[in-house]
Amino acid sequence: MAHQSGIRVSDSLSSKFRVELSKDATLRTIQVGILNEELCATDEQQLQGTLLEDLERLPELLKDTEPCYLLVRLDSEESRWLLATYVPDNAPVRDKMLYASTKASLTKGLGESYFVDNMFGTTRSEFSSEGYQMHRRHVESTAPLTEREEEMIRIKDMEGSVINAPTMDSRRSHVSQNSYPLQDQAENAMKKFAKGMVNFVLLCVDSEKELVKLVCEDTLQSHGELAQVIPKDMPTYTLYWYDSTTSIFIYTCPLTTSVRERMVCSTFRQGFTESARDMDINVDIRLEFDNPAEITPAALSEEVSAKASSAQPPAISLQKFKRPAPPNRRPRATAAPSN
Repeated sequence: MAHQSGIRVSDSLSSKFRVELSKDATLRTIQVGILNEELCATDEQQLQGTLLEDLERLPELLKDTEPCYLLVRLDSEESRWLLATYVPDNAPVRDKMLYASTKASLTKGLGESYFVDNMFGTTRSEFSSEGYQMHRRHVESTAPLTEREEEMIRIKDMEGSVINAPTMDSRRSHVSQNSYPLQDQAENAMKKFAKGMVNFVLLCVDSEKELVKLVCEDTLQSHGELAQVIPKDMPTYTLYWYDSTTSIFIYTCPLTTSVRERMVCSTFRQGFTESARDMDINVDIRLEFDNPAEITPAALSEEVSAKASSAQPPAISLQKFKRPAPPNRRPRATAAPSN
């Protein structure tokens, strides 16, 4: 997405990272920020102990309102790194969107093969030793889904098997309301969206905390901005006012998403739209994409036009009046074929 956001890796950051790939490496963590349209190193921490020991110091780099990326060296013989994205809830909306859409530029600029793990968080504690261990347990867990998640899967299967059975309508109506609860910030953003105070709300599902969380909210100036601000490395729900009367729900789920995340986000999206309807957000169009780059102005226009066409009543074909035959001039009877 570098060509979309216009942000690139600075020469100084590229040089510093190359040094850390060599035998002269001394750093555990490189903090990266966006300065003057470039990704630059803004702080660092020395390599002192093991990964878990050094992570106890990492939250010291973080500020309450400033997003950043953290390049963290893992304990391995080869140079393998963790990319951590810190976007605090109190950060300016524009900063949230910018950091969400620029992460791919950072890994591409430094070399995607070096980054074998990534994590996202909104609080300092999530990047401590304990927070990292919780992240790894979630990634590596082979445990079954939670009871609530299993129930949602069973419900989804049941919906598919009885979708044409009218006797199940009441049950399906109840089932569609099941979803993770909304974070307070997410609910407030959706209320603003319903009132037209913003035209764009981006949310994600936090399966660890069992919440639908707000990523950012804003008023976009053009349809083309959608592809720039929706992350391509995590599943998201997007609410967007195409115009003053047409609202769109967009579910994006990259192919790199884990099976568990894909299953949970897909299962709960219907419940999310039901929650939106309860907040007076009547979704007119529902879309799904694997790659946010596919969300182009042309694609949106095509969907909106198709929706408008289907809403129009069919044209009535009027038959031309046929004059009756004059008196005493009845139509000639067709002669029966002779044997």
